[in-house]
Amino acid sequence: MSPDVHPAYLKLEVAARGVILDPSVRARTALLRPTTGADAVARSLDLVLPDDVWVSAPVEERATAGSPFRLLADGERLFLARRNPDGAESLRIEIRAVPQPRFYERHTTRGTPMWRVAAVHGSHLVINPAGACGFSLRGAPCRFCVEGARATAERDAAAPVEEVLEVIRAAFDEGAAEFVYFNSGFFDAEDGGIGFLAPYIDAVRRHFDTLIATQVHPPRDNHWIDRTYAMGVDALSYNLEIFDEDVLKRHCVGRARYIGRERYLEALGYAAQVFPSGTVWSDLVVGVEPAASTMRGIDALTAMAVVPVVAVFRTSEAAGPRTALDASAVTPVLAHLYRAVKERRINMGWMRDLTLGITPLEARHFAGADARLAVAVQQLTRSRLGALAARSLARFRRRLRVRRVSESFDSSHL
Repeated sequence: MSPDVHPAYLKLEVAARGVILDPSVRARTALLRPTTGADAVARSLDLVLPDDVWVSAPVEERATAGSPFRLLADGERLFLARRNPDGAESLRIEIRAVPQPRFYERHTTRGTPMWRVAAVHGSHLVINPAGACGFSLRGAPCRFCVEGARATAERDAAAPVEEVLEVIRAAFDEGAAEFVYFNSGFFDAEDGGIGFLAPYIDAVRRHFDTLIATQVHPPRDNHWIDRTYAMGVDALSYNLEIFDEDVLKRHCVGRARYIGRERYLEALGYAAQVFPSGTVWSDLVVGVEPAASTMRGIDALTAMAVVPVVAVFRTSEAAGPRTALDASAVTPVLAHLYRAVKERRINMGWMRDLTLGITPLEARHFAGADARLAVAVQQLTRSRLGALAARSLARFRRRLRVRRVSESFDSSHL
C-alpha cells in the first residue's frame, strides 16, 4: 500500500463510492451469489483491506457510477485499483474478498429467500425483522439512509421468530458469522423498539451460544435500558448520526422531530452505566456536518463512556453522484477518535469488523501512536478463546447486574 494511504481512510472511500467489478471478478460465481434472480448481482461485497480492515463495498452499477475504484482478479489473487481522472492508475493493492455465504441461495421452510431475512457483514449476522424504517414510513427518513430510500415494495413484513432462527442456524452451520446483530426501525413505542425484538433475542439466547448486539432507538424511560440488558443484549447502539443540532434537523428529520438529540445523548449515557465498557456505541456520520462538530460529538460521547464509530456518508442513488472525501477534513477526525477513546480508557476490543464504520481501533493509524497493545486486544477478541471468554464474562456480569436491579425494585416495594 502507498505510505500515504491508510487502510481506514481507504475504507471510507470504498464504502462511500463503491467498487466497479472487472469482468474477471464477475466470472467468479462463488464470490457474488445471485439474490433476486439468475442474473442478479449483489448490492455489496465485503472486502478485507490491509491490516485486516473490513469494508462493505457497493457493487451495483447505479451505486458505483463515477467510482475510481476497480476490483480485478489475477489468477487466484484479487487487487483493488484506483484510477485518477486522467485514467492513470494511482494505487493497486492486494486484498481479500469474502465470498457471499452459501445460505443466500437457500429458502426457509416458509419459502422465503434466506438473504431477505439476514445478511452477513464482517463477523456479524445482521437481521432487521421489522423490514422497514419507522421514520421513512412517516415520511421523515434520514437523507443519507439507504434503508429509508428503499421502495415500499422491497420492505417485507416482520419475519416470524422460527424463520429467523432457521436462518441463523444456516449461517452458523456454514461458519459465515459469529455474532447476531439485530436492527429495528421502530421508534414510536415506549420501549423504543426493543420490545419488538425481545422474542427474537430470547429465542437466540435459548438456542445459540453467541453475543447479541442491537441497534434501536432510545426508549422514553430508562428502565427499558435495564430491561434491554437483562433480556440478554450484549452490545447496544442508539445511533445519533449527527451531533450538530441544526444539521441533525436538516438531515435526520425523524430523529430530531420524534426523539430529539438530547434524548439520544441521555439514553446513551445511561446505557453506558449499565452495559460493560466499550459495548455501547453511536455512529457519527462523517462528511455531513463540519469536522469540528463531529469531533465535539466524539468528545461528548466518550465523556459518557460511549464508543463513537465514524460512519460512512453513503447517499442513495437518487441523491446523485457520490463525491470524494476530503482527506484534510477526515484525517483529524479519525485521529481524534482514537485518542479520545484511549484517553477515557474505554474498551476498544468489542467494536470490530464493522463494515460500514471506522472503529477506534481502525482509527489508530491516524493517531501516530504505538498501537501494539490495541492490536493485541483486537486479536484476542478475534480468537475463539477470546470470544468464549467474552461470552462467559458477559453472562456473569449480566447475572450480577440483573440481581442488583431486582433487589433495588424489591427494596423500593414497587
